[in-house]
Amino acid sequence: MASAVAQSGCAAWSSAQVATRSSRKAAGAAAAQGCAPRPAAAAHRQQQRCAVRAAAAAAATANGAAATNGSSSNGGGESTTPSAAETARTVVDLVAHGTLCTVGEDGIPLGTYVTYVLDDAGQPILRLRADAVHTANLSRDSKCSLFVQPGEHPARLLARVTLIGAVEPVGPELAEQAAAAHNTLHAGGAGVDAPQPTDLYFRLAVDRCFYVGGLNGGSAADVIPGDAYRAAETDPLRTCAARLAAFMNAERVEDVLRISCQQLGAAFEDTAWAEMLWVDRLGVYMRAAPQDGGDAKEVRVPFVRPVEDEREARSALTMMAQVAWESQRPYQPQAVVPPSAPQDPANN
Repeated sequence: MASAVAQSGCAAWSSAQVATRSSRKAAGAAAAQGCAPRPAAAAHRQQQRCAVRAAAAAAATANGAAATNGSSSNGGGESTTPSAAETARTVVDLVAHGTLCTVGEDGIPLGTYVTYVLDDAGQPILRLRADAVHTANLSRDSKCSLFVQPGEHPARLLARVTLIGAVEPVGPELAEQAAAAHNTLHAGGAGVDAPQPTDLYFRLAVDRCFYVGGLNGGSAADVIPGDAYRAAETDPLRTCAARLAAFMNAERVEDVLRISCQQLGAAFEDTAWAEMLWVDRLGVYMRAAPQDGGDAKEVRVPFVRPVEDEREARSALTMMAQVAWESQRPYQPQAVVPPSAPQDPANN
């Protein structure tokens, strides 16, 4: 088992650093759609608009439910937000450092800064100095916890996570891989943070996860079993979500405003401002404030179907904005009276 883990090594770390995947299948379908006859393309666009409207209507109910219990679905039992376990995995993948809490000789918990890389199950492999106090504490009692929260906006709004379990030493092969990954991910460390040949690498075997949701959380914390945490997947948009939100807020201001108004059931002219907070494979979080000075409200806007990369997310947002625009400025076609048919001169 150790060798199998060693072979996969720090796969989760490396996957978080590469650019988001592009879907060849989606690209092929898009190209085929572009060559389709005009009536078929128009029918397809209309079908998409209807799907977006249906999703928006279902999400209006879901957003009300989310305010009560911290979760939402599309009315058909399918979730429109990532699960707590998925978000926990995403947060831990994004950050790569946290506060390690160990028990000192005096029995008092001690919180210290540590950096980590991840194994393929999302469990942190900690870099510990051989002479550090927390290393000595763990040698007496391997039980510990690791607090993780993104430090930058907007990722900081997602959640905060405490991984609870016990550390275990890793084999030489995995330790070598973890050291190489750590030196790349955390390059430039100085002083106590500079890599040393005597550094030790321990894996935190997660027993459970104490999860406090932000954007998709209610008023209560969740305890996620270790098996559920390890089985969950990170969100495929995690490395581009902040960039995409910044782009929408800077370059597509009106689109963000219209999508928010559509979801909240508010008039466009009655809304002072809106911003996109985060995007994931199932939808987006937005916040909007009314012109009358009332409190800003956060709203979840689901995608019609899950997306797998930034390109698909941009396409879904464009369709959302188009549907919102059509809803807020409905087009009323004027009836056209056809010209009279020419008369046959022979009948005159």
